[in-house]
Amino acid sequence: MQYTEGEIGRIFVVRIDDGEDMLISLRQFVLDKGIQSGSITFLGALMNGRMVTGPEEPVIPPVPHFVMFDGGWEVFGVGTIYPGEGGPHIHYHASVGRSGHALTGCLREKATTYLIIEAVIMEFTGLKARREFDQKTQLHLPILGDRGDAVKLTDFEKPVEKKEEAHPVQKKADPADLPGGLDEIIRDLTRRPPSKS
Repeated sequence: MQYTEGEIGRIFVVRIDDGEDMLISLRQFVLDKGIQSGSITFLGALMNGRMVTGPEEPVIPPVPHFVMFDGGWEVFGVGTIYPGEGGPHIHYHASVGRSGHALTGCLREKATTYLIIEAVIMEFTGLKARREFDQKTQLHLPILGDRGDAVKLTDFEKPVEKKEEAHPVQKKADPADLPGGLDEIIRDLTRRPPSKS
């Protein structure tokens, strides 16, 4: 785990109109305003775009699985901004949906606005953050803080044990006790093995 701490600087609200490429428009805005680090939240609709919806196979480095979508899709998503080679590097993830179908992934290369996109950009100041190419994953990953700021789980204190309460606490329902097969559904959803009685 890595971390860095900073403060919120300027906040911008941006409107992107029909036919404009959201990715190009927001990158140009970030460059024009000199935003080095920050986050973007956005919502609206895209006429078409290109998205990575995961890897072709779950290996490192991954080979991205690209999906094109077209025909007017609702969208909401987030992005992060960090300094990188050649200026600010913006990484977007979004969900798009149309007629009961949905895609979630990383928007790349193309995202043409349909009607309107509303975006809120929050600038972060004082962060030690940048995005660098990682040889192992073949991705541009965020580097947060100084290299010595990495935190290992062993660095944390052990959780404080809770003292017994003076009043008895009601026992929570065990999913195995649920009626009508709900225990099987919950077990399937959580991938827990059945309890042994």
